[in-house]
Amino acid sequence: MPRSWSIVDFVLVVLGGFLGAGVFLAVSLALGNSEFLLVMGLAGQYVGHLLVLWLLGRGREGDLGFVIDGGDIRYLALGLLLQLVLAVLFLPLTTRLFPEGDSAQQIGDAISALETTPARIAAVVVAVVLAPVTEELIFRGVLLKALGSKGRRTIMVVTALVFAAFHMLGLAPEALAAAALVVLPQLFLIGLILAWVTLKTGRLGPAIFLHSGFNLLAAIVLLIPQELLESVTG
Repeated sequence: MPRSWSIVDFVLVVLGGFLGAGVFLAVSLALGNSEFLLVMGLAGQYVGHLLVLWLLGRGREGDLGFVIDGGDIRYLALGLLLQLVLAVLFLPLTTRLFPEGDSAQQIGDAISALETTPARIAAVVVAVVLAPVTEELIFRGVLLKALGSKGRRTIMVVTALVFAAFHMLGLAPEALAAAALVVLPQLFLIGLILAWVTLKTGRLGPAIFLHSGFNLLAAIVLLIPQELLESVTG
């Protein structure tokens, strides 16, 4: 008899991502492809999440709400707007804690350092497509379903907190406290909004597009040649 999604399922899906990242990194190293090392690691993480999710889903009751309507695309603009608004609101704190212009997210620096166009395009696909789909299935899918007996406010807060904490792995380790002060509150706020949208619509489609839009600005920057960025920022 199928059973409901649980916190244990959530943990297994998360661990599957770490295993997938390790496998993809090992393959990339074996092939000697250092340029795609980071992209392969990220892709492997999300593929690992999805594989475990698929394996567990065969014995679970109900779906995760993975339904997308054509009108959901409007949430892409909302996500982009939220990214811009949060960037402006946190700019004074970011400037104070990182006066040299360093990034609070180590992974962002690593991705921006990619030199070839194929690597940059692959990183954009991961950031704008694979990451939003996978993370929404995990946090607003499995975790939200596992907390289904709780109140809406509790579900929103818990999923947002876990979502923000999950991204601590990508923060700059040499300035972890400062990076956490800049990045985690923003991720918590967007996590609240993503949970609210999912609970309101009963589907993951709006949250996926909103999440994709939130990542879109960074993805656009990735497509700009590094030499051009350096000449503009001076």
